Amino acid sequence: MTIDDAIARFATHLLTAGGRARATVDGYSRDLEQFAEMSAVGRLDKLDRTAVLKWLNKLYEREFARRSIARKVSALRAFVAWAVEYGHLKRDPIPAELELPRELYLPHAISESEVTALIDTAQGDDPASLRDHAMLETLYATGMRVSELTALSLLDVHLGEGFATVTGKGNKQRTVPLGQYAIEAIRHYLEHGRGMLCNRAGRFSELFLTRRGPISRSQVFRLVKQYAELAGIKSHVSPHTLRHSCASHLLARGMDLRLVQELLGHSALATTQVYTHIEKSRLRQAYDECHPLA
Repeated sequence: MTIDDAIARFATHLLTAGGRARATVDGYSRDLEQFAEMSAVGRLDKLDRTAVLKWLNKLYEREFARRSIARKVSALRAFVAWAVEYGHLKRDPIPAELELPRELYLPHAISESEVTALIDTAQGDDPASLRDHAMLETLYATGMRVSELTALSLLDVHLGEGFATVTGKGNKQRTVPLGQYAIEAIRHYLEHGRGMLCNRAGRFSELFLTRRGPISRSQVFRLVKQYAELAGIKSHVSPHTLRHSCASHLLARGMDLRLVQELLGHSALATTQVYTHIEKSRLRQAYDECHPLA
């Protein structure tokens, strides 16, 4: 049975035998359809622990709120319980407690050399390459979210002063430094790429465009993945990976945690402190590899 068919049957069950409200059933269906898409599960018999962990990692990577993740997990639990009860699944692939190892919740960062290799793959004088290079430099320089990148307008970027105004979650604005490489890449894109990339560029206020108009989040995700593959990076890389790498590398070089919090636009310091766990784990690994009595 395909996962889509199973979700449809489950929804019908909730509406009839379960007596659930239509709005509740629609919410469950959306969460389950998102699970199927993000975990790449096409058939119900392929729903296993690996698929669940893959899905959860992507939810965290895209910075879904914990409350939202808890709701999605609840929907998946109910779906799996139904599938097992009615014989569509032989066994429940989800551990009863669904307690994931702590490291699965740690943001994934790549090394400085991998970041350099990733950015260097976006080379070329054509408008799209100039845009992509500017986007990669900006993501790593500022640690901004992909949604913040795609929302950047021409008026938000102040190249002469070396900063950008970013509108984050809850429409909260913050000022972030751009850095020399990002400034040069954006300037080059504005001078030789943006106007030629889109013949209607003057109609749009957004900084980064495609031939049809403003670039979307999904397009940026796809481009980053493409360049990571070209750079030979084996691990999963997304725009959020550059955000995490920016924070991790700044902390490794001695930047104060509260300044990193301000740069990333975290409302709580505890959210930023997760990066200190990355550095501690790297210290432990280095110690175990190098100390003669480790």
